[in-house]
Amino acid sequence: MADFGKISQARLSTCDERLQKVFAEVVRSFDCVILEGHRDKATQDSYFQAGKSRLPWPKGKHCAEPSQAVDAAPYLGGKASYEQRQCVFFGGYVLGVAQQLGVPLRWGGDWDGDHEAMTDQNFQDLVHFELIQ
Repeated sequence: MADFGKISQARLSTCDERLQKVFAEVVRSFDCVILEGHRDKATQDSYFQAGKSRLPWPKGKHCAEPSQAVDAAPYLGGKASYEQRQCVFFGGYVLGVAQQLGVPLRWGGDWDGDHEAMTDQNFQDLVHFELIQ
């Protein structure tokens, strides 16, 4: 059984308790790393300017305190994997765990939730998961 390292734990601790619950369960069976939870103004604005986010501060869900979004990736071979197939598989796994726990999530590989991951999206963020209010 995998567990989060100190950095991932610290990042996840900036997130809403429901996200913490989901990823505590995910990591039990699927080794992963938390890339980011809460974002400060400078970070969010830099991501927006670089085209890595569609929303400026404070509109992004990462900007809330606690964060309503988390970026997480599968952890393979001692590092985060951004390989598309791995991220799609991981995204489906996370959504399944969230559904079992009753936590409504949206994934950055299927923003509209129609289960046609990536085929009808104009902005992909395969490591992004956010709460649906």
